This record gives sequence, structure tokens and C-alpha cells, in this order.
Amino acid sequence: MNDGRRPPPGFPEILAAAGGAATVLDVGCGSGRLAVELAGTGSAVTGIDVSEARLAAARERAGRAGADVRVLHADMTAPLPFGDGAFAAAVSRLSLMIAADPEAVLRELARVVAPGGCVVTAVWARVEENPWFAEPRAAVAAVLGAERAAFARVFGRLGDLDELVELHRRAGLPATGTVIRDELRPPSAADHWRDLTATIGHFARLAETLSPAEEAAVGAELERRIGPAGSIRLERSLVLVTARREGATAPGPPRRA
Repeated sequence: MNDGRRPPPGFPEILAAAGGAATVLDVGCGSGRLAVELAGTGSAVTGIDVSEARLAAARERAGRAGADVRVLHADMTAPLPFGDGAFAAAVSRLSLMIAADPEAVLRELARVVAPGGCVVTAVWARVEENPWFAEPRAAVAAVLGAERAAFARVFGRLGDLDELVELHRRAGLPATGTVIRDELRPPSAADHWRDLTATIGHFARLAETLSPAEEAAVGAELERRIGPAGSIRLERSLVLVTARREGATAPGPPRRA
């Protein structure tokens, strides 16, 4: 979620680490916003995703920007369709936590990144460190029941800094990391809910199913939780890890095709 006045969390740090590399792989590129920003630094960017709708949006975005971005349908959890050392850098923003075997994904990124290149990973920190997301979901659960709030279950997975650094190390990618924190200050609970339903797919899909009475009840519960207009401060935390590819790809179990 972005308030329109600042870049999405992690963008500046990812661009600082990987921007300008000759070739960059964007894993889980979504609608292509990060890929286009990377291309703006002079990189030739390849984005992969499993959603044809998101890939179409990425192609359109890149075309409008005149950016050097190509997008392909590929699954990060399967062997990637690229040769060893094909890229100077690889980035993954808000996608690694989805993988059932994130270490295997990182090993594959280590394979396709050339020695000396970087792998940059960003995931949301644990849900309790992200009340901007947790409180609205809790409000949904309180009003509509736990089943209606059972979305985005991977939010916060891998969201411990030490855990994520260690995961990279096991994949053969010595890494360092940081937690990026900022704060959202929506004018009111209603404004925060509108922003969520406009920018976060999980909330947008839920909002389409709500009756006016349900929406009003969720809004009242959210205001009870985060405070009245003019007083709201909601922390947002992202874990970002930067690794450097050293020598040959670390040995590991074979990937299944």
C-alpha cells in the first residue's frame, strides 16, 4: 500500500542494491511497477509471474513507460527457464513468503545470478509488526467471523530478520539485512479502509461481497480499534535482505521438474 507521496516500502533499498545492474530478474513481478523502476536505472529487466492478468498489466505499464522490460509466464517454485549466471542481479518483493519451499527458490536464484551478483529479497515483517494490515483484518474477523477474515495467510511468513538471513545462507547466499519501518497516518478509519480496498486485492475482493450494513459495521469496528479521525498512527514494517552470489551455486538437493 502506498499513500501516493512516497515510494512503496523497499523500493528505494532494492533500487540502491540492484538498480543499474546490466540484467535483473524480478521474481513475482506482478503489475511491473518495480520492474519499470529498475529499468529506469539502466537495467534490462525480465519479470516473471504466474498470473496472466498481472503479466498483461506489466506489459502495458512497461510499454507506456518505454521501459526495457520483458515479462514471462514462469513459476518461481519450479526450475527457472534461464541458464546458469544469466542475470547480474535478482530481486523478489513480497513473493518469497508464498513459496512452499523458499530455500529451493533461493537456490534457483543463486543458480541464475552470475558470481558477484546480488539477490535482494523483501517480505512483510510479522503481522504483529504491521497493524496497518492486521487491525483491518481483525475488524473483519470480529464482525463477520474468522472464516471471512481467513485471507493473506502467508502475510508475515519469513518476516523475522534473522530467519530470513539464515534462509539465504542455507541456500548458498551469504546475506545481511534490515527492517524498514514507516508509519501510515490516514485521516480516518474510513479513509484507511478505502485505501485498502483500492490497493490490496484481498480487501478489494472482500469489499465486493459486503452489504452496506456489513461494511458500516466493519468500519465502526475498525475505528474502535485504530482510533478516531485525526489520531491514527499505523506502523508498517518490511524485512529486506541483500545477498551476494559467491562462486559456484551451493550444493543442494535436486529440484523436481
